[in-house]
Amino acid sequence: MARIAGIQIEKDSKGHLTYARINLKKHKDLFPYLEQKGVIEEEIIINPDDYITGDELLKRLRPRLKKLFSK
Repeated sequence: MARIAGIQIEKDSKGHLTYARINLKKHKDLFPYLEQKGVIEEEIIINPDDYITGDELLKRLRPRLKKLFSK
């Protein structure tokens, strides 16, 4: 298989081709194709309800950390 700069093909443990990593800085001509296939979204939708504050994160982590380090 020919090697192309900016594209890496990955295989699974059985040797089957599973992933292709594409450097989009080198292959800008692929953007229209990826947009057509729905891979690239034009607008990223951010839902504030999906995020927590730093204080809430600490509140959730402290009991777990205490349990982990008390052993």
